[in-house]
Amino acid sequence: MSRHGEADEHGKHGERGKRGASGEFRETSRYVFSYEPIGEPEPESGAADTAERDRWDAEVGAFLNHVAELAFEAGPKGLELRSVDVAARTCAFRQEREVDPRPPVRAPGEASGGAVLLGSPSWAHLAHLVGELPFLFSFREYGPEGGPELRGLDAPTREWADVLVEHRGEQWRVRVALEGRERPVEFPGMEIGELFGEGDYRRFLLDGTTDVLDAGV
Repeated sequence: MSRHGEADEHGKHGERGKRGASGEFRETSRYVFSYEPIGEPEPESGAADTAERDRWDAEVGAFLNHVAELAFEAGPKGLELRSVDVAARTCAFRQEREVDPRPPVRAPGEASGGAVLLGSPSWAHLAHLVGELPFLFSFREYGPEGGPELRGLDAPTREWADVLVEHRGEQWRVRVALEGRERPVEFPGMEIGELFGEGDYRRFLLDGTTDVLDAGV
């Protein structure tokens, strides 16, 4: 289903990826219905490209999972995530002068590292956001325009962070509020994928900017 409650014209996605008992990221399964008759086998070059993409997705997913774990561990000490570069597999933290004393708020029975609820510090929302971003990979073929490719994350303030993506050769920043939210950060990968795939993302362009989208993710 799309963000607007409409069926995805390309079919439906499988269950979202989950974390195992060890906290490792498990890839998301994606199912796409096809009404074309079975034709010739996929060319070897196409199979090789798919295998390479799957390998890249797995490596990036593991990297982002590790960054999220580090952010959860460092946040209570005032060391907060500042940026993530997917291509270079690097991340940066900054030392805040004042430590946010609020502990992460979780649903009863929620494991450490899982979803956080309203009332949590911004660093906890940010850490959860990073851990959820690999789900964006499952939306490459979503909708008429397809989803974007993840490039990184920029969090210059405790107030918000920008998820950096590339879509059809253009660079975009999808803004995610970290303070003053009205709902938890739940499915950002899915929401960003649907935002671009449905093709209506430009109407969320933030006033005074040329590349920042504020769609309430």
